[in-house]
Amino acid sequence: MKGKRKLLNIFYIFLFSSFQLFSQNYNIDFYGIISEDIDNNMAKMTGDLYYTQLSEINSFSVTDKRTGNLLTEYPETENFANSKIAFYISIKKDTKTDKWSTTYHVYDKNSESEKTKTNQYDSFYKILMESKNTLQENLKNIIESDTFEVHSSSKEIAAAPDKTEKSVINSTESLSGNWAGEENIAKIVILRGGRGFIIFKNGASMNVSVSITNPELSEITITQTGKSNASFYPELQRNTALTAALTAEPIKWTLFVKDNSTLIGKKQTLLPDGDSYTSGNIDVEWKKLN
Repeated sequence: MKGKRKLLNIFYIFLFSSFQLFSQNYNIDFYGIISEDIDNNMAKMTGDLYYTQLSEINSFSVTDKRTGNLLTEYPETENFANSKIAFYISIKKDTKTDKWSTTYHVYDKNSESEKTKTNQYDSFYKILMESKNTLQENLKNIIESDTFEVHSSSKEIAAAPDKTEKSVINSTESLSGNWAGEENIAKIVILRGGRGFIIFKNGASMNVSVSITNPELSEITITQTGKSNASFYPELQRNTALTAALTAEPIKWTLFVKDNSTLIGKKQTLLPDGDSYTSGNIDVEWKKLN
């Protein structure tokens, strides 16, 4: 009987220890993106994506330590907190192969050690499509590993456009057609010649310009032209939208060509902030209708 009780106690101790290990929490300071191959806008979008995903992981307590859109040099380790894990990402492009790589830098000031993990991608788009679960697994593996450097080639990312699909963004002509994909927008029409218009479900119509801002990254920018209208901000209360429209900057979409029928990226617009409003970004995905 005593033997069974002892065995049962050992089992409970093992189960409790396993649960503690599984539910390990990490305090992480996120310092952002360092790169010579992307601009500030790309760094901000990519950094925002990483920060959002990190913040949604239950086992991570994340503090945003970014002071700008793009790190111009590696962070000084003496500024890192002793009680937290410092995390930042370097992004590079291989000009010979056109492949991209990200290196996760994890620094533990208590042990004064840095661990890294490098992933390779066929296109920049694949970096943006990395799933939250993959990010969590990779980061936890780095933190818990005993080695200082871990290198791997990521094969878990969604397929990116091949060379034929990349030709889609050689000209705005190939984007022409009808698109849809936002809750408050009924129809998006891209015309030949870099023009288009957007019809909101509330009946408002917005003229837009369409331009290729970075062919190598399959990046396009769609920008509101003409005066702002309160109806362009259906997320805001009507009175707030009427006031905001008087001084609002043009709404802008920074999108990436996933394939011939899908655009993904960020929309910069006005968003609710209590009883007022603020400028912010929301994730969008457009699908071509024809």
